[in-house]
Amino acid sequence: MPHAVIQAKKALSCLNGDNLFFSKKSGFLISPVSTKCENFIIRAYQNGEKIVVKLDKTTNPLITDDVKSAVLNFSLYLAKKLNGKTIHHNLVETKKECEVLKRYLLDIEDINKKGFNTLLNSRKIAIEIGIGKGEFLCETAKKNRDTVFVGFEIANEPISKAALRFSRENIDNIKLVHYDARFGLDLFDANTVQTIYVNFPEPWFKFKKLKHALLNTTTIKKIERILKKGGTFELLTDNLAYAVSISTALELFTKLKCNQERCIETSNKSINTYFERRWKRKRRTIYSVIYKKTDETPDLEPIDLQFPLKIRKDYILKDGLIFKVLDIFENNKNEKIAEITFGESVNPQHAYFGLSEDSELFPLPQTVFLLDQEARLSLRMANL
Repeated sequence: MPHAVIQAKKALSCLNGDNLFFSKKSGFLISPVSTKCENFIIRAYQNGEKIVVKLDKTTNPLITDDVKSAVLNFSLYLAKKLNGKTIHHNLVETKKECEVLKRYLLDIEDINKKGFNTLLNSRKIAIEIGIGKGEFLCETAKKNRDTVFVGFEIANEPISKAALRFSRENIDNIKLVHYDARFGLDLFDANTVQTIYVNFPEPWFKFKKLKHALLNTTTIKKIERILKKGGTFELLTDNLAYAVSISTALELFTKLKCNQERCIETSNKSINTYFERRWKRKRRTIYSVIYKKTDETPDLEPIDLQFPLKIRKDYILKDGLIFKVLDIFENNKNEKIAEITFGESVNPQHAYFGLSEDSELFPLPQTVFLLDQEARLSLRMANL
């Protein structure tokens, strides 16, 4: 994560400025930033004579030279104001420009307003969840030019490399979403996606890590809803226990039907991705799980949300949903930014909102979240 360390004897609390927002709960300071490519937040905190300045990953920008430059400039600004000096940073330019990357990215705000189907305007849609460096998606898109492929990836470096790969190949039927797919699936209309691919996901079997699991019960139900009749969910994994757990969950919690001779097969095809090559070098067996949708499913009940959104309580935990104000930051003009967690309690989203004098939340340019059903329900719950 882009960051810098300042050595200074003065405290952060002595600073004052319109764009400096101080936490009411701790010594944190945040600053909203807008550059030619991105909108994001920089966070700073002090530990003795050292001040750490870092990109706040909650605001989810692609890490380009544009972003690194902004973090470095903010660090230099703080060092000057505090009569200190920058003693460390990882903000060296890498010649990674945003224009190529942005060519393939869908805007999160547009997704929330219009939904994927309107944005894509295609009768044939396929999804890959966790595209990595994009090898599989690139080759599959080239072979199926009449299909629009949506690739989800949360990791910064892989999605950047994938976008550069697609640009070199001049592929025009791929769109990327730099966000967790678990929150994006609700933004597809029911019965409209032909295929959903998941290749070599992290199993996350350790109990403390289960909340990170991609294919939990909630997610597979969302997958079932958006697949069209005859559409397929296709999983490749080197972990037999994981294949068994996913196949069992599909049987128990969905009406999808096994679409192979056996519900778990040894895979004979090669997708030539980094992880497939890695596991084959280690002589691991690759397993295939393919399930097909045989009946249409109803769409979600519409939940209308209008911002600014009046909030009645700072914390609500009910019916598996959570809404919580984690912190409030305020500048010298008494303008406020609220740090909020909301959505499904086991796996909530996290975002910054503006906060009015009347306790109304409103989106900032740096507000990044996807309006899945759980987010809508929890925000409405806070509004009631």
